[in-house]
Amino acid sequence: MAFFFACFTSLPALAQSLPVGLYEGMMANTGVATTRSKAASYYNPSLLRQRQDNAFSLNGNSIGSINSKSEGSTFSSSLGLAPSYLSNLVVGDALVHEFFVANTLQGLFSWESKKNENSFDAEANISRMISGYSMAFKSIPFAIQFLARYSEVKTFGVSESSYPAQDIYVVSRTKSEYKNLNVGLGLSTHFQFDHYTFGVNFNSRGLSLYNHNKGSSKIFTHGQPNPGDFTVSEDNNARATVTNEEGKLLVGHGFKIGHHEFLTDSVFIEESANLDRYTFAQSFGYRYGASDGHQLLCGLSHRFGADVDYFGQNFNTSVGYSWKTRALRSAIGLYYGKENTTIESSTAGVIFGSEYEY
Repeated sequence: MAFFFACFTSLPALAQSLPVGLYEGMMANTGVATTRSKAASYYNPSLLRQRQDNAFSLNGNSIGSINSKSEGSTFSSSLGLAPSYLSNLVVGDALVHEFFVANTLQGLFSWESKKNENSFDAEANISRMISGYSMAFKSIPFAIQFLARYSEVKTFGVSESSYPAQDIYVVSRTKSEYKNLNVGLGLSTHFQFDHYTFGVNFNSRGLSLYNHNKGSSKIFTHGQPNPGDFTVSEDNNARATVTNEEGKLLVGHGFKIGHHEFLTDSVFIEESANLDRYTFAQSFGYRYGASDGHQLLCGLSHRFGADVDYFGQNFNTSVGYSWKTRALRSAIGLYYGKENTTIESSTAGVIFGSEYEY
């Protein structure tokens, strides 16, 4: 069962590979210093001051899959059709408001492990989302944000072990349910010059308001304590070890020359299991036709860490096309990610969505 619970610690890395935002998701989640951001509350709320019209967004719908392999085990998932960014933007005389929901991870995950005389099968239904309210000042490049982050995990697993030499056979069934709601505060800014934009977004560590973590296991043993005996034991201490959304710092640079826009983001995410450490990732995005109705977008991101030895050992890439019809902006694209460190995994899918300005 340790393998099953250990998998949850890698879920934040998987979530980072999933696209969020109509533009940003097609530039490998690069958007801290972009122009006319379509998911500002997720990347940099202060960019809301660039918006001139009210808007309703339903973008970043994604269909995808994640597959992973390690010694003696496989992992796969099915990511459903779910909006990864839903928002309502209201432009006032002095303030720009946005209410948003960002779905960072949702799907059905399964694990299978077979080694020697031991086997293990498990499923987990996982949902993680961030919602909140952002308020950007039109007169100064500054925004305040109130965040609510929710995680839910439901698991069920069965393992079988046999010991022929002792004539012992063990079957265990484990299930768990985890729910957590925490709130946080966000502060952001950006400075824009003729051809250059610099942006910073900080999200505080979450203050837990609700935490529910319970589970149970039932173990059926044949052959103990004496040959031919059959015993059943129960335990209510089974728990799912889940890494939550914690504090993060995003720093971005944007360069715009004519129809070309070049972006790069540095992302630091706090590890909830070890709050004095951060994971670090760098992303690069490019958009052609930044001021036009038709746009081409692409991006590449890469995670850095002690387990990453060279560029390309862990990466995510995406490409997309966006067009505008009157007040409706739409986009469609593809994303692909690969991990080849302590585990081998890949993720791929389709992203599409629209935003309506009024």
